[in-house]
Amino acid sequence: MRAATLLLLSLLLSVAAAATTERCNPHDKAALFKIKQSFGNPYLLASWLPDADCCTSWYQVECDRTTNRITSLTVFAGELSGQLPAAIGDLPYLQTLTFRKLTNVTGSVPSWLSTLKNLTYLDLSFNSLTGSIPGQLAELPNLDALHLDRNGLTGPIPDSFGRFGGKFPSLYLSHNRLSGQIPPSMANYNTDFSIDLSRNRLEGDASMLFGAEKSVLFVDISRNLFEFDFSKIAAFPPNMTNLDVNHNRIYGSIPAAMARLDLQFLNVSYNRLCGEIPAGGKLQGFDSSAYFHNRCLCGAPLESCK
Repeated sequence: MRAATLLLLSLLLSVAAAATTERCNPHDKAALFKIKQSFGNPYLLASWLPDADCCTSWYQVECDRTTNRITSLTVFAGELSGQLPAAIGDLPYLQTLTFRKLTNVTGSVPSWLSTLKNLTYLDLSFNSLTGSIPGQLAELPNLDALHLDRNGLTGPIPDSFGRFGGKFPSLYLSHNRLSGQIPPSMANYNTDFSIDLSRNRLEGDASMLFGAEKSVLFVDISRNLFEFDFSKIAAFPPNMTNLDVNHNRIYGSIPAAMARLDLQFLNVSYNRLCGEIPAGGKLQGFDSSAYFHNRCLCGAPLESCK
């Protein structure tokens, strides 16, 4: 009888200990509370309660299973007002940081984000951020993807973006008010990446994004002011599947090398291109809307050349 009682007591103590053991690192938890307070304790972060374990009970955060440090902070689609709080920088083990589609998030893109050296994914898209893109973001050595699209950002693409500490990340900078030229230093990269610069006010030459030595899957530079000779591009990235350059000032002819690509999407419309569309590959598989409103393009799927 006594042995059974002791066993029961031991089990109860084990359950109680498990209930009071919290995985959440106290430093990380304090930083998260500062973030919540900076935004005025919004309903979107209502699960962030003092007596709950941030690793097991809080939404929007994830912890490493071994170290229990916060590795992901993902706040998406809700009511949130204010600027990105500096307390985010007190989460040094973050690998994923997302504040997306929160239209009352304002202010600039903070330069101190560059201190989060473990970041592999940074998404601040669909907000109301303004100002220029800080060049310090190129100091993130592990970044795989940067989403700053659909904000109100102005100024040029930082020259430092041609000198990322690690591999060149995929860049999504569309639907802003960026101006100036693509930094020439961006011609140096040949790692796998995608780039979307569409719907800005960028100008000049974008041909450095192409070349047989490149490994670019997706290129969208549509609805800008780019102006360069398309026919001088001797080769394209062999693995490129999507190319959109519509609504620019691109002139010359369509390079024959495009016929060797396994394109899934193509749009060169609303430019100043001339000459016959090269035959072969996927080029005749797109309808006329992919080519129309150019200066004098001809050949299938457009009218025959005269």
